[in-house]
Amino acid sequence: MTGTTSAVLSTAAPSPPYRRGFANAAELREVVAAAHRTALWRTAGTAAVDQLSVPVLALAIGVWALPALPVWAALLVGALAVAAIGRQLRALECLVHEASHFNWSRRRRGLNDALAFALAALPTGARIADYRESHLRHHGRFGTADDPDRQRYEELRLEELDRSSLRAFTAGLARRFGAYQRGWLASLGAAPAVTALPLAWAAVMVGVPGWLLGGPAGASGALAVWLLGHALALPVIRFVGESSEHVYRGTETVVDATISNLGLVQRLVFHPHGDGYHTVHHLWPGVPHHRIAALHRALLRRDHGYASGLRYRTRVLAPPVRGAAGLG
Repeated sequence: MTGTTSAVLSTAAPSPPYRRGFANAAELREVVAAAHRTALWRTAGTAAVDQLSVPVLALAIGVWALPALPVWAALLVGALAVAAIGRQLRALECLVHEASHFNWSRRRRGLNDALAFALAALPTGARIADYRESHLRHHGRFGTADDPDRQRYEELRLEELDRSSLRAFTAGLARRFGAYQRGWLASLGAAPAVTALPLAWAAVMVGVPGWLLGGPAGASGALAVWLLGHALALPVIRFVGESSEHVYRGTETVVDATISNLGLVQRLVFHPHGDGYHTVHHLWPGVPHHRIAALHRALLRRDHGYASGLRYRTRVLAPPVRGAAGLG
């Protein structure tokens, strides 16, 4: 991030991290403890399905659909496939996030990282060690000048995004998108070889089968669909998701500054694999993706402090509201 951002935060942000703002209910301690159990092969299987879906989509469109359909239909189907590929790659990024907390496997940490690299990080260009260092700083130094997420929020003025209409929100994202992408790519600058890993992955998983199934044209079409999904749809989906997770200004606790995104479209597209249950994640980062929704529901039913303090959206364009006693 820029030096200007750090200078602003050094005076505006508190020195100690935000207080948690939530006290565990004693009667729910066993429920919370049980929610921390990992399931390595379930998570690995989820990642494998997400990863394999990307070349399947690219090949189906690039090799078969584009040559066979009228131009208007090919453009429509191609656009849908590009968006779907971006979403699947976003899902893999969420599983890299899971690996950074050792939520694939708590006890077999080497296997946690090895499988996460092969199944989730390789197709997306993430580097687990670097991501872990940055993300754990976000948790450990939440709300301070050392919090990389707060740095990004301040630099891009994300809390000022206008969500009053789709047009206004899209325009606000578009004005910030170049700076957002430059910041993301700069985070990979220390390891430029990581940037090339998705290209090598795509050559093997998309280009080779595309050539075998449809010759040079098939390979080119499939790779073009993948490239648009990776280079355009994924960053847009990620940006929408990351811009919706926190409100730092005027807050003093983790619960108050964290927004859960609970609508169907949010959970399916922008926050897959439980990423939308962001308040639970910040209270208990060790709860894996396949248990976080159930813990959220249990807390809504049985913990008044959680239900009354939760800040959430059910639509991307909605402002966050507080108090979720009626949510399921």
